[in-house]
Amino acid sequence: MRITKVTATTFRPADTRRSPSWLSESRIANPMSIYPAYAARRSSWTAGFPATLVRVSTDDGLEGIGTAIGGRASADIINGHFGSLLQGQDPMDIERLWDQMWRASLPYGRRGLPVMAISGVDEALWDLLGKAAGEPVYRLLGGSCRDDLPVYQTTNDPADWAELDGVGVKLAMPHGPADGRPGMLANVALIRACREAIGPERDVMLDCYMAWDVEYTRRMVHLVEELGVRWVEEPLPPDDYHGYERLSRLDSPVAIATGEHEYSRWGFTTLIGTGGVTVLQPDVGWVGGISEARRICQLASCYHLMVVPHAGALQAAALHLMRSQVNTPLAEWVRTWDRATGRPAPALEGLPEPVSGRIAPSEEPGLGIRIGAVVED
Repeated sequence: MRITKVTATTFRPADTRRSPSWLSESRIANPMSIYPAYAARRSSWTAGFPATLVRVSTDDGLEGIGTAIGGRASADIINGHFGSLLQGQDPMDIERLWDQMWRASLPYGRRGLPVMAISGVDEALWDLLGKAAGEPVYRLLGGSCRDDLPVYQTTNDPADWAELDGVGVKLAMPHGPADGRPGMLANVALIRACREAIGPERDVMLDCYMAWDVEYTRRMVHLVEELGVRWVEEPLPPDDYHGYERLSRLDSPVAIATGEHEYSRWGFTTLIGTGGVTVLQPDVGWVGGISEARRICQLASCYHLMVVPHAGALQAAALHLMRSQVNTPLAEWVRTWDRATGRPAPALEGLPEPVSGRIAPSEEPGLGIRIGAVVED
């Protein structure tokens, strides 16, 4: 079996009922919150790239599909660079192909869009290998460590809290240092309302989206300990390794989680070295794909650290990875559609849904995903 073609195109969902996510349209603390013009909603400053669809075809007539972030920019990297490296190669040589894409993109890569592009190709290669073997990808990654995974939901909506059927809730913090003491107290009020709604037996986590600093994090941790918060997620910008080292000196049962915006095993090696993080959160679609995320899980196991991939229950690739690894016990799920307009037709079909608060990857060969209602460029 040889690779005959690698193509990447941008795409968007065809269902016009799809509305912007509450995560981008409501007030949530973020790195730009220090500027009043951009504090009200994340969509006022984010790039808004469309998704990238990756196809890897072979002379056996098989096709693997994957997705990447970055729109036309990541598609250009795949079409203009990575495709020529993979042409004529054996897709079974996935370790070598990953390493060649990594090394070839070093002059402009190592983080950001180039690594996201690698992630999309890697995802398509694993999908292809699963289809060729007639097996779901998790079996190729080492088999099953568990039948399914408990989910927690990221939501600030009390209606979601009332319907909660999982292990807990992660709240997106509305306020950061720029909002002063009143914003801090408003954060605590939201956390308290959630705790009262879901009771003492479920977890509450906090997502800070790179918006806080060390001093603010310390004060917030002190305030929320009594509410049984399990972890504070991504409180600092991803390159503030010294800050995470300072947080390692916190004497608190509240854990520090981060890694959504970290790239590659080398970035996670530095992050682990700070001693300030006990929950690692790579995004399989950003960090270098399934291949690199698996290496990060293995690295984390050396330090007895838990790995909870960002948006893991929304990504087929992440679900297969989590089923196959010992130290990936939880899956994050998010309702991304608006209740008022209803759930739109999916752009990618085959992604499983949580059932009774638990979720498992598809048992179909490959990743189990198919191209659904999309418009490609």
